[in-house]
Amino acid sequence: MAPVLSIPHRWIRLALVLLVVGVAAFHAGRMFRAERALTGGEISLPLDDGFIYLQYSRAIAEGHPFVYTPGNEPTTGATSLWYPLLLLPPHLLRLGPSACIAWALFLGLVGYVASALLSARLGARLGGVGGGALALVLFQSSPFLLWGYLSGMELPLYGTALLATALAYLRERHDARFPTLPWWLFALAGSRPEGAVLCGVFGLLAVYDRWRATRRAGETPSWTPRLLLPFAAAALPFVINFLVAGSIESTSSQAKSILAEPYETTRREYLTGAPLIWRDTASLYLSLLELGPGGRIPAEIAWTNGAAVGLFLLLAFVPRRRRWEGGLALVPLLAVGIVLNSLAVSCFVHLLRYHHGLYTLVLVVLAAGWGRLAWLAGERTPRVLGAALATIVLLIPLSVWIPRLLPEMDRVPLFYAHNCENILHQQVAVGRWIDRNLPKNAVVGMNDAGAIAYYGRRSTVDLVGLTSAGYAHVYRSGLACLFEHVRRQPPDRTPTYFAIYPEWFPYWPESGILGPEAFRAHLDLNTICGGTDKVVYPASWIDVRAVDSPALAAPPGSKRRLVDSLDVAWVDDERRHDWSTEPEARDVLRMYSFQDRPTRPMTDGGRVVPGSLRFRVRAEPGQDLEMVMRTDAWYSSRLRITVDGKAAGTWEIARSETAWVEPRFTIPGNLVAQHRPEIRIERERSGAGGNLAPFRFWFYQ
Repeated sequence: MAPVLSIPHRWIRLALVLLVVGVAAFHAGRMFRAERALTGGEISLPLDDGFIYLQYSRAIAEGHPFVYTPGNEPTTGATSLWYPLLLLPPHLLRLGPSACIAWALFLGLVGYVASALLSARLGARLGGVGGGALALVLFQSSPFLLWGYLSGMELPLYGTALLATALAYLRERHDARFPTLPWWLFALAGSRPEGAVLCGVFGLLAVYDRWRATRRAGETPSWTPRLLLPFAAAALPFVINFLVAGSIESTSSQAKSILAEPYETTRREYLTGAPLIWRDTASLYLSLLELGPGGRIPAEIAWTNGAAVGLFLLLAFVPRRRRWEGGLALVPLLAVGIVLNSLAVSCFVHLLRYHHGLYTLVLVVLAAGWGRLAWLAGERTPRVLGAALATIVLLIPLSVWIPRLLPEMDRVPLFYAHNCENILHQQVAVGRWIDRNLPKNAVVGMNDAGAIAYYGRRSTVDLVGLTSAGYAHVYRSGLACLFEHVRRQPPDRTPTYFAIYPEWFPYWPESGILGPEAFRAHLDLNTICGGTDKVVYPASWIDVRAVDSPALAAPPGSKRRLVDSLDVAWVDDERRHDWSTEPEARDVLRMYSFQDRPTRPMTDGGRVVPGSLRFRVRAEPGQDLEMVMRTDAWYSSRLRITVDGKAAGTWEIARSETAWVEPRFTIPGNLVAQHRPEIRIERERSGAGGNLAPFRFWFYQ
């Protein structure tokens, strides 16, 4: 029994291609008809992130690659290296947004057809004709993959590259010469960061296969430079990230990956719980991405797909004479892929799009498992009976899969249409309003960086940090840290307007940083966006800019001069002063007045410190060091002060009633023994509980 696509009859191959194209066209027609009915004939994308790729591609066409919008530093927010290049043609021709969106969707359809055919080819190689047929049916009846391939994202590139790489590897592993595998690996590496890591897995497998092949031939193992190419491919995107932005981690990863989480306790809790995420991800795959109530796999799906995996593994070893390669290389690929998919902080969003790429391989494994059993039934029984048994074997999983998948396929077009309508009437609407109404030199601070930048055509500041350098870490550190970072930007990079979801930025409307509302895009039915209302505000910097001296006057006759200051929650300043707390302190943003100026409230960011804090300051050894701390004093505190491990005294701070206070403490000069002494402040435990919340320190000598 020959694999599906290797039957030497061009008409059969052509018929299969036409069938796949026809099914793809049928699905696409339903999707786009539903979309145009909701949008009044306009074309959009179901995800704002797709417009990020379009904007990076337009930047390349305009001659500033990696610079998202003018004024930004180069960033690597385009998760895929190659996908913006594929989006280039309409941008080079200076076509409008609709044509560029249409091109992205066309690429999605091309990738959908290519991946479907590759799934059939790979399934046939691993499970005979039956495996190829099941893989094709599974792929083209998956509602999730249909949505993902037409989302405008990089999935068509990643899914196609992954399937093609796996097929090339299985073809070439026997003699381990690998003439074409390295080139597919470079395609895979630039498709997504996960693809780059999987290139390393392929590299290890290739090294093992080369060793195995030379031993089988009785030769001395020979290592050629070609075996290094997979690892070069794996390193490529990380090297480019470093050359462009100074970090091997892309800015998109900094904004989304648990490895970039700034709080150690959160990172530790997440990584400790990672095995549960791996289990959930594996369960999702076994359930065809549709878990039942309570996160359980429906019984009939569990039995069917569990049997498929068991058959795939068992029949990789028995019988000894079989038509396919074992395909066990897919096992470590899937295992590593599941771990990689768990690194995104929010990996179960947007119809599970972070899992779609690897899901294409999962479907091949499920199909190949039942295909192997069908092959065995056909080979080990008389011809007519064997054909009947093989058919029955193939109908068993189909009778479970199809009734589950087809109703979802029927619902996908309307859901997709609502997604596109949401993006069109929110992010696109805001971008168009900005393009019509804001001055050309406006700088727009925003979250959801795609369509607003693409249609708005203004310089942008991505507050989440996907496309603006230096923002991902401070955003993930907390809104107070983001507030401190934004208000210290140079004038040409300070936002003059904000386009945000207000609920993503609690306390910002009250902070004084936002002016009166200028425009609002409201959704009556929100199916995909981060909020129901995207609001544009002019920026207001009155009484918001940081000042370098205490608000309260110094004691009369004081002749001390400022030698250092520490602005808490300003991450750069904390880093300069080796700031640390035990346990970890979280950020806080508050607005109060001073007792002597009740009508002039001031907003400041700080930290809620439940235990102790320490930092280093610049000082002249041997001189008294006066420390001034701004705090809201929600609780009275008794603080033990030590300098380089030596006790400096106790600092009593009374509770304040809704006002900023700036108490002072003097460290004796004999304890200031070096130019950067370490100061430790520990709050004594009280039966009343509470904490210390410092916002700013100044140091005088």
